[in-house]
Amino acid sequence: MTLVVGHPADLEERSEAHLRLAATLARTGGDDVVVATVTARGFPDPRVDREYRLWVADLVRSRQGRAAHDLRAAGVAEVRTVAVEASSVPSGLVTVVEQVGGTLLVLGREGAVPEHLLRSSPVPLALAARAGSPGERVTRLTCAWAGTERSRAALAWARRTAAAWDVPLRLITFAPERDPMLPSETGLHVEREVSSSWARQARAELEQVAAGLPGPPDTVVARGSGWPGAVAAAGWSDGDLLVVGSSRLGPLARVFLGSTATRIVRAAPVPVVVVPRGTEG
Repeated sequence: MTLVVGHPADLEERSEAHLRLAATLARTGGDDVVVATVTARGFPDPRVDREYRLWVADLVRSRQGRAAHDLRAAGVAEVRTVAVEASSVPSGLVTVVEQVGGTLLVLGREGAVPEHLLRSSPVPLALAARAGSPGERVTRLTCAWAGTERSRAALAWARRTAAAWDVPLRLITFAPERDPMLPSETGLHVEREVSSSWARQARAELEQVAAGLPGPPDTVVARGSGWPGAVAAAGWSDGDLLVVGSSRLGPLARVFLGSTATRIVRAAPVPVVVVPRGTEG
């Protein structure tokens, strides 16, 4: 695979989590990495003197050079750098992915760029964890399953990648539980029974899916208070990578903001690969 890692053009102090994740993925799969930096088309303003434009270009090259040096020092054998001008960062990154034949786009988890790319990226997105190290290599893929087309797309990508990386695959269904209402409208025992019944059904479906796969993979129904509690209950380890599916349908507010995928991504303590429908390969 060719990993395209989006590297910011500005010079503000930023997390290098996206570079650490790219190094982990590249070491796992023996992949090459393209460090891509996008600057706004028309910036600097054409009226600005030539010396200033050259100064900005030198700063971008310097920032990319440091990123490439860090990746090579982390054990990535082949690293290239690409700088493009575009009307927006997402459109520029899509251009780079298409030009270099990228198979995965690696980004930090914060900001609006990942949200926009869920509508336009031709490949899955790998989003770095907010804190901690992703590990020397990926040692397990955990694929979220909800019985939807999005889940099937994510599972197709996860199965193929787990086989290529020779790492185990785990299937998981997150079962967020709401805090009991006080006073409860139906009675606490009824609410608990409904939650337990749903979890049993989810486990039965999960085990049925797993039984149809080679292995078969381990299965987990992770129950907890709200999405943060359910995701935390999954039992994460160093080297874990979570895979979730995401729909492209509808406007951005429905595709990403407030979606199930976003709630999982926000709560996940490990790196996440988001597989929009149509990008599973």
